[in-house]
Amino acid sequence: MLHARLHLAQLDSDGEPMPLRHGDLVVVARAESPELDWEVVAHTIDPHHVSPGHHDLSMSCVHGVEEDGRLRFVDLSGSAFLVRSVQNAVVFRGSSPLAGFDMQLLVS
Repeated sequence: MLHARLHLAQLDSDGEPMPLRHGDLVVVARAESPELDWEVVAHTIDPHHVSPGHHDLSMSCVHGVEEDGRLRFVDLSGSAFLVRSVQNAVVFRGSSPLAGFDMQLLVS
């Protein structure tokens, strides 16, 4: 199994920005499946209502650091369904390919 964990810098759900305190995108590649599994776990600054169902997510994730110390970002997007939304915690499970994801980010 290969995986990647990227820290969220920005998360938009259906074109609306979610005010993030912190969050992660976790991507997993399994030998038995040609599709990537991915999930977003985000904690918002204030309680944030997300309606049940599928949502189009756009996110900017920290992808590394430049030689001069500036953060490097990667923009990703895909459809996901809401797993749960409880107060400030929101969890989405990917239901489409993750556009913009570089397979070179996966590690064992």
